[in-house]
Amino acid sequence: MKIKPKGRKIYRRKDRIAYHKKIRHDTGSAVVTLLIAGVLVFVGYSAGKPVMDFLQERDFLSPPQHPADTVSAEEALSESEPVLSETGEPEEPDTVPETETEPETEEIGFLQKAPSMQGYVLEETALLTESSFQNALETLPEGISHLLIPLKVQGGQIYYATSVQDAARSNAVQAFLPLSDIYQAVSAKGIEPVALINTLEDSLFPKSFPDASYLVQETGTPWTDQSSAEPKLWLSPFSVLTQDYLAALAEELETAGFRIIVCDGLEYPNFPRSDLPLLDSRCSEANREQYLTALLTAMRAKAPESSFFVRISGSEALKGNTETLSAAEAFPADCLLVTVSPEEQNQAAQLKEISNSVPVILEWQDSEIPKNMKSYFLNPEN
Repeated sequence: MKIKPKGRKIYRRKDRIAYHKKIRHDTGSAVVTLLIAGVLVFVGYSAGKPVMDFLQERDFLSPPQHPADTVSAEEALSESEPVLSETGEPEEPDTVPETETEPETEEIGFLQKAPSMQGYVLEETALLTESSFQNALETLPEGISHLLIPLKVQGGQIYYATSVQDAARSNAVQAFLPLSDIYQAVSAKGIEPVALINTLEDSLFPKSFPDASYLVQETGTPWTDQSSAEPKLWLSPFSVLTQDYLAALAEELETAGFRIIVCDGLEYPNFPRSDLPLLDSRCSEANREQYLTALLTAMRAKAPESSFFVRISGSEALKGNTETLSAAEAFPADCLLVTVSPEEQNQAAQLKEISNSVPVILEWQDSEIPKNMKSYFLNPEN
């Protein structure tokens, strides 16, 4: 059998145009495939996320844990575990000790203790004229730091040219020196002016304004105090007219420059038992001193920058008549000015201790002031 010899295989290259067509076809197929894959991913996420949220809300799937959450959980676990010392005992964590804060304390009035005063009480007649006033200033004792000036006295008389119209209508004005002139003349001598006003022992104002007094309920007429030699009227602390009148005077004093106002006559009349059923029931209340406190409060509201002293009788305090004292403490007053008569001088130490909350200054009559008395008012006419 004749064997045919094998010849060389000849490989022919495809046509160039066909070759380029194939490359373009393959590239287009790849691009289309990528586009289809992107569309499928987008559609799948859009449709799948609501389904995942739904399953998580129904507790079928737990939400994926964020790496930060894992760290926080680990830190929390490490904080809850006690730190052991070398001996094996748990160490106490370092703590910053809390600083103790002192409780806030409320001040009593404007002054915490009795101020240092070497005062003198001026006679009311010294205010009648300019010359009498200047003469009184020239004859003051040496070493005086404060001068107590009686501007409204027992009975209701006013010893300066007040601008409060109701005072003029009640014929209370007895002198006409301007209040600012009085203040400036005293201040010019290096002395602190102190205003003294009698509050409720006033017969003049209720004559013109009966509703400011104690009224007999059946008749509406002012009640008259028959206990003294001359019958007199009183201002009632219950009356709004009384409060407005005295508050207006206090405001006028502060406007003129006075920074200390001493309130005198802050008390009730000695009502006869037979008269009490005829009067306002507040006249016989057990705690009627609250109305005296309310009066002082109304005055301070109009003179908020002034210190308020309350003047009380040493003899009444020793007798146990403490309504004025109780009102001054409840107010609270900045100081008590306690009058001391010659008969009470041996009880001066007791009078200086009559209050546990308000400081006391004694108003002394004898010119011989005890050496241990640092603060006082000298009153030759007391």
